[in-house]
Amino acid sequence: MTNEPFRLRRLALPFYVPSFLWAAGAGAILPVLPLYVRELGADLSLTGAVVSMFALGALTGNIPGSFFIARVGKRTTMILAVIVEVVLAIAAAFVSNPYQLIPLLFGLGGVHTLYFVARLAYFRELVPQRSRGRALSLLGGETRMGSALGPVLGGLAADALGLRTAFFLLAGFSLLVTVFSIAFLPADAGNTAANRSGGHKPALQPESSMTVMMNLVREHRRILTTAGFVVLTLKLIREARKVVFPLWGDLIGMTSSGIGLLFGVTHLVEMALFYPAGSIMDHYGRKKTAIPCLILLSLGFLVLPVAQTPAAFVLVAVLTAIGNGLGAGINMTLSTDLAPADRAVEFLAFWRTITDIGGAASPALIGFAGAALGLAGAAPLIGVLGLSGALVMAFRVAETLRRT
Repeated sequence: MTNEPFRLRRLALPFYVPSFLWAAGAGAILPVLPLYVRELGADLSLTGAVVSMFALGALTGNIPGSFFIARVGKRTTMILAVIVEVVLAIAAAFVSNPYQLIPLLFGLGGVHTLYFVARLAYFRELVPQRSRGRALSLLGGETRMGSALGPVLGGLAADALGLRTAFFLLAGFSLLVTVFSIAFLPADAGNTAANRSGGHKPALQPESSMTVMMNLVREHRRILTTAGFVVLTLKLIREARKVVFPLWGDLIGMTSSGIGLLFGVTHLVEMALFYPAGSIMDHYGRKKTAIPCLILLSLGFLVLPVAQTPAAFVLVAVLTAIGNGLGAGINMTLSTDLAPADRAVEFLAFWRTITDIGGAASPALIGFAGAALGLAGAAPLIGVLGLSGALVMAFRVAETLRRT
């Protein structure tokens, strides 16, 4: 690190461009993955189980991944993760039955987590706190743009050349990310086991690593039970929107193309807000975006049952898009603010585990609530959960922006 003023453009080649490509590659397989599993001969229940392997790999890879990152370093981890992603993606394109996809998708989820946590640890290390809101909201924006482009490219490639082609597309994007990572990622400045032990062979062993993690959770239990609850509810309500809103559009008679167009509009609204959201975080505090984000998302779910016409539904969807856009990068910003300097990787991995649990619980909650109350009853329940997160953020979580 030099004494020159920090500039966001320094992050473009090592992080922003690769993150766009990385998200586009992951997005490329999303629209075709269930179809590919069915093409391989799976029934509906097996298809759901196979597709869930990616999320399961990401969830279970968080904490073991943090031990790996702490041992070998962030740069090495990110490069190895995308190289392994290339290999797994190519292998997935050549499977002959759905069961062969299970370990490959589980592995893709695991290396996805490795890359994400190591990259976030870099931002904790390289970006001054006064710039983290903008830096991480931009990262969130780049990821969303890649996630929007990837499914389009994957669908077009699958239509033209077959469903397997989407995995070759993922491999190609991951190969480009590998090139950028090797060429532009800076060296680790600290927070690895080797650096903490003065450059000698790390003394940390798997058994003591788990002890370190348990001690970390115990020391930071208040943060993890308050701010952690906030990001869990945020992840839950964001994932719920992806399921509930298309179903509601269908329920009130909208066509598939109309629902798709509406989601395209909401993506544009969100992308227009990610840099202003980062500026608000850096100038006025993290709570100034987290609380409005949760309130607007929650209000969208609370009033959804009265949106009985497409016009009313559009207004509700745009309201939630504004809320979600205001929260661009807030999860990553809070986690890097709160992560202890000496155990940032382990803290970030546990934090991601919390958010992944929220994402995994969301579809199940919607399923149970929908079965008991119907879609019109399940939506307000999600809204109430979101408001509980806003209340905890307002009254139980301290502002993490330290003004100088």
